[in-house]
Amino acid sequence: MASTGESPLYRDIFEVAPDPIVVHDADTGAVVNSNPAAAELLGFDRAELVGTHVGAFSPPGYTTEDANELIRAAVSSGSKTVEWAIRDADGDKRWVEVTLKRAEIDDRTRVVAFFHEITDRKDREQARLERNEQLTTLIDNLPVVVFTIDPDGVFTHSAGKGLESLGLEPGELEGVPVFEAYADYPHIVDAAETALNGDEVRVTQEVGELVFETWYRPLFDDGELSQVVGVSRDITDLKRREERVEALSDATNELLYSRSEEAVAETVTGIAQRILDRPLAAMWSYDGSEDTLYPIGAAGPATDADGPAGLSPIGPGTDEHRIFHSGDPTVVEDYQELANPSATETQLRTLLCLPLDEHGMLCIGSTAIAPFDSDERFLLEILASTAAAALDRVERETKLKAKQAELERSNEALQQFAYIASHDLQEPLRMVSSYVDLLDSEYGDELDEEAAEYMAYAVDGANRMQEMVDALLRYSRVETQAREFEPTDPGAVVSETLDALRMRLDEVGATVSAGSFPAVRADPNQLGQVLQNLLENAIQYADEAGVEPRIDIDATEADGMVEFRVSDNGPGIPDGKAEDIFEIFKRGGAHDADGTGIGLAVCQRIVQRHDGRIWAESDETGATFRFTLPAAPEGETDE
Repeated sequence: MASTGESPLYRDIFEVAPDPIVVHDADTGAVVNSNPAAAELLGFDRAELVGTHVGAFSPPGYTTEDANELIRAAVSSGSKTVEWAIRDADGDKRWVEVTLKRAEIDDRTRVVAFFHEITDRKDREQARLERNEQLTTLIDNLPVVVFTIDPDGVFTHSAGKGLESLGLEPGELEGVPVFEAYADYPHIVDAAETALNGDEVRVTQEVGELVFETWYRPLFDDGELSQVVGVSRDITDLKRREERVEALSDATNELLYSRSEEAVAETVTGIAQRILDRPLAAMWSYDGSEDTLYPIGAAGPATDADGPAGLSPIGPGTDEHRIFHSGDPTVVEDYQELANPSATETQLRTLLCLPLDEHGMLCIGSTAIAPFDSDERFLLEILASTAAAALDRVERETKLKAKQAELERSNEALQQFAYIASHDLQEPLRMVSSYVDLLDSEYGDELDEEAAEYMAYAVDGANRMQEMVDALLRYSRVETQAREFEPTDPGAVVSETLDALRMRLDEVGATVSAGSFPAVRADPNQLGQVLQNLLENAIQYADEAGVEPRIDIDATEADGMVEFRVSDNGPGIPDGKAEDIFEIFKRGGAHDADGTGIGLAVCQRIVQRHDGRIWAESDETGATFRFTLPAAPEGETDE
């Protein structure tokens, strides 16, 4: 470098240079000169600055010794550039890039330091470094795996706390091709290849017993794939919780079909053991008469040998008995520490007891100290609530079945009584009627008028009783002589019924209009019996009213049932009698014609046997009888 002492021009440049310049003694490192820009930057008078060393205007950590070493290096090599920190006039730290040049000034070896401030750049670099450190710290502690793959499929970065679950250290995958690292997991290799081909991939992947949700995102530089960035999140616990919830949902559905306490216990304990994998899942049923809980179901390796039979009853005075009567779910941290356990020989340790209302108790246990987490308790409490509801339903169904069986026995006995009574009364009644007729024929001429009247009453009463006994017998035969249901064409049954009534129809001049009839599943003989009874009623009552009978019959299908309508132009049904007319031996209003009042009762019994309904409506134009029967399934109709 040229000497500043040899040329006024150089001195002028030195003085007006905008960048700070300091001249150091090559041997001591002391400042021998500086330009105004340097004095202003460092906060010194130029005269004060002379003789100082670099440490005087440098912050801690930047010493005179280090600076002198650099100065000597510049002397030796001729030039050296370093980044250095200084304190400015306000005492603030600032960064400069210092270029040290060896120079001969006034025949002495000097080192000239040219300062170029780089504080802004260094601040940006420092900020970027801090952000990178923060990001690195964040990634290293997040429960994820962050990785990058180069275009050849080689891992170039791997970090994240999620690596621990894979047994890997941060960076351990770097330099290893993904095709090699996961050769045993073709679904991972396939996803990586898809990303390397430029497509983003989001996929759930299993690695052993672990489940990861992984996102592969390809990055491009000028249209060329530069790398694939990936993030994997361990969702094993989440999947496990989902499986537990699904298992619980399945249990709820299974419980809908459980028809006994034991079936509920088998299902509930099986699900509890499956979703928690604890050695014991058992259920006890409460016997109120003995104030004792008895085991009715068990699952898990701790009970495989003997099932519920190997478990102890829970009687008064035991800790479990107290928990049951408290009604509160209770965790026994260590069963061995209980003062009054029901099972003194068991190896159980942690136990969760869930009372099932007044039905019993569900217990889940371990042979080690293993606390239940909040998710497990939440799922088990839901399961216990569901089990209690299922047991409520089982109890109701059991009572209903018992009541139904009692009613069936009662109906069967009543039906048998009606049949036997009507059948067995036939013979003595026939005998009474025959002898009354014989008396009337043999001695009728010898009777006076009053005696003849009494005799007529006796004959009429006997005949009337005979009709009623016959009617009662017909009523009982609705069940005893019924046929199996079969696909039936009502139109054909209507035609056969009208043919059977043809003479009666012609006799009274009746008109019958028949519409269309959807097929039904029924006993065709009984359907004909219903139609014949309704037609006979319509003919009879219209004729009694002095009108020419006009009857309309049709049917429509809706919601799996076919509704039949039989309408007439008779006098209708007296107000308030529309329901009474279906009772045995009840007739609507006063009638001249003979009749027992059994016809509509038989109709109702037949319709009810078909799970249908019959009712009557009436207005000033006549009466309409409606009844429903099950529609024939489409496949059966086609046959």
